[in-house]
Amino acid sequence: MKDIPNQRRIRVELEGLRAVAAILVAIYHIWFNRVSGGVDVFFVVSGFLITTSLLSMYNRKGRILYFSYVVKLLKRLLPTAWIIGVITFVASLFLLPLFTRYQVLSEFIASSFYFQNWRLAIDAVDYLAQNNSASPYQHFWALSIQFQFYLLWLILFSIAVSLRKIVKIDMKKVLIPTISIVILASLTYSIYLTSVNQPVAYYHTFTRVWEFGIGGILSLTIHKISIKKSLAWIMGWMGLFGLLSGGILFQVSSVFPGYAALWPVLSAVFIIVAGNHAEHFSAYKVLSWKPLVKFGGISYAFYLWHWPLLIFYYAYFDVEQVSIINGLLIMTVAAVFAYLTIRLIEKPIRTIEIPVWKTASTILAMSILLIVSAQLYQNNLLEQDETESVSGSLDVVMEDIVVEDADIPSHPGALIKFYTDDLQGDEGFEESYLPRLDNASQDRADIYPDSCILGGGTTDVRVCEYGEVENYTKTIALVGGSHAAHWQPMLSEVVKDENIRIQTYLKGNCRFTTKVESKFTECNDWFANVMQALVDDKPDLIFSVGDAGKKDEHFDTVPEGFIDAWEFFDSQDIPLFLVRDTPWYGQSVLNCINDNPENPEECKEDRDEVIRDPSPYSLVESFPDNVTTMDLTDYFCDEDYCYYVVGNIITHFDSNHITATFSRTFAPIMKDEIMEALEGTSTAVNTEESDLTTN
Repeated sequence: MKDIPNQRRIRVELEGLRAVAAILVAIYHIWFNRVSGGVDVFFVVSGFLITTSLLSMYNRKGRILYFSYVVKLLKRLLPTAWIIGVITFVASLFLLPLFTRYQVLSEFIASSFYFQNWRLAIDAVDYLAQNNSASPYQHFWALSIQFQFYLLWLILFSIAVSLRKIVKIDMKKVLIPTISIVILASLTYSIYLTSVNQPVAYYHTFTRVWEFGIGGILSLTIHKISIKKSLAWIMGWMGLFGLLSGGILFQVSSVFPGYAALWPVLSAVFIIVAGNHAEHFSAYKVLSWKPLVKFGGISYAFYLWHWPLLIFYYAYFDVEQVSIINGLLIMTVAAVFAYLTIRLIEKPIRTIEIPVWKTASTILAMSILLIVSAQLYQNNLLEQDETESVSGSLDVVMEDIVVEDADIPSHPGALIKFYTDDLQGDEGFEESYLPRLDNASQDRADIYPDSCILGGGTTDVRVCEYGEVENYTKTIALVGGSHAAHWQPMLSEVVKDENIRIQTYLKGNCRFTTKVESKFTECNDWFANVMQALVDDKPDLIFSVGDAGKKDEHFDTVPEGFIDAWEFFDSQDIPLFLVRDTPWYGQSVLNCINDNPENPEECKEDRDEVIRDPSPYSLVESFPDNVTTMDLTDYFCDEDYCYYVVGNIITHFDSNHITATFSRTFAPIMKDEIMEALEGTSTAVNTEESDLTTN
């Protein structure tokens, strides 16, 4: 990590410590696919240095020059971070798959403005974001927390300055208890949040503040610490051993911060306290070795470079492991790039003597330019091909849908079944398939940007409304998990000319069942709450997924909890419309399409590998009177294969969630069945696809 500016280098072992931490981070990332705990050492050192620097400023000036300090800090941090960020983004356009561009762009912006940790924290509880690929900006989370800490520390010093004016005592005597309170509160919260939601805790700013605070307290008290050489020798080596072994002893990415983060934090404390008290064969001698100290000077840039180089290596060579030789090459290139970045960019900019206000103006102008450029690029990503839209296919009137010798629309999607038995069309892929590959990962139901699907451990009920929300005559409740959610675009298309309201009751990883047989046991409480809410709200129809389609879950029949839910709503006189679950593929659909743009035969899977045969519906002895079912499998699959592109539309945006574009093409197919169930005129249970004749 980067030091705060204007810090005199009198403790050379701190540079060596930063160097070792940076190298450990890279080693664990490259060869072990683990997290080392080295970042926590950076946090302690940063807390130590910034506290020393701010106190020194106060002692010299009699006050804290907040604006000047932040501007100089940005002048030191931004050039290296932004130049690496921009180069990384440009390289990603050539080296990473098209479908990752939206994710990469959003993380580039989050990283450039130091809120990447919160971006990742949101992804940690976003069910769909759990399928995101590791981006070349993922490591910026630590820099984001560090910068946020710098701002928090300025606020803390402001409070301490105000308190000192009241109590009239030495500044250190104000800072020590103030920082101690912050450490206690942060550590307590860190332990709590790690126990209840570790993925969020990992990226949360306040769960990490105590680590910086430990460094801050150490900087204020270390001059009073006097230890014997023998004890210093032991503490130094214990600290260095702890630093080297933390990533082996702990699965850092899944148990930190909480109690476990005390290991690397105390390791850093031992090293700093030991200092240079012990000389012969001491850890200090190792950490003050001149090459390590020199490397510490570029460790910030090295940290920033090593991760995108690793991600690009994976993408370019299409591998998941790195050999010893190639790993060493990645580290060497990262070190060279780091040296050049510091020497050619950071140092010249840092040494330019210009007024603070001009520096601030330049940073502001560059920020605006960056934001505007990113917004323009994002708008381009989100634009769909205006020359051919799916809506043209959806305007087909149901009674005229069976057409012999008719021209097939360019993008019929599921409607291809009414023109030909070939789900991909006679010519297979076209270059203009929808959604565009660079935007396909974001082609999702509206419930995702609207935050209408719950994540994490919450069991509350969140209800959102679509369709006609004021002058409605009927209500359809969309209930279940993400596989129910991906039918929201279809339902919205069905009701767009009707006085029908859609209400959503959705939670990721949860299904329409009273009994969850998986690790997501919070779904039991959530669904119990949903059942009560539906009884209170009394919708005219509930739409959901009526089975568990993931084949490796070994549900060859409809699980008992599903049938219990059906019977409950039958007793409440609420009709159900249940679709069979859609195919779950063994790989990312978008990844295959990206790798095989001219080979459609590669982007399919054997039907018997992704779909149960016979259908679980067909094995149900008797359905409650309130249930209508529909099996749409044959719109994804023929007798042999299930296809990733159907009717020139990409079916899934990952391995198991269908695109909003493909979902909409089912509206003409399903509308009559849904309306019959809604009006209570459905007279039969449909256990197969709609009885529609193809040519």
